[in-house]
Amino acid sequence: MQVENRMERFVLDNLDGVLKGYPHCCTCTECRRDIVILALNHLQPRYVSTQMGDIYTRLNLYEAQEETEVIKEIAKAIEMVAKNPRHVKA
Repeated sequence: MQVENRMERFVLDNLDGVLKGYPHCCTCTECRRDIVILALNHLQPRYVSTQMGDIYTRLNLYEAQEETEVIKEIAKAIEMVAKNPRHVKA
């Protein structure tokens, strides 16, 4: 197994669900990437390199407090990107 940041996968897995609550936010590739990067910069990374570490980390991420923190950071990132998109609107 390679070294992997499980937090990145968790943010990506939850992004679409959180975005549904923000219909005003652009969902182009660039804005989605900015949202993920902003959220990850405010969350503690969870690196794993073994299958057992991966399982343990995923179980911890699905605890209510951890999941709430991730959703909160994604929502904050969506609000920032919605107010200040880096691309020019067509």
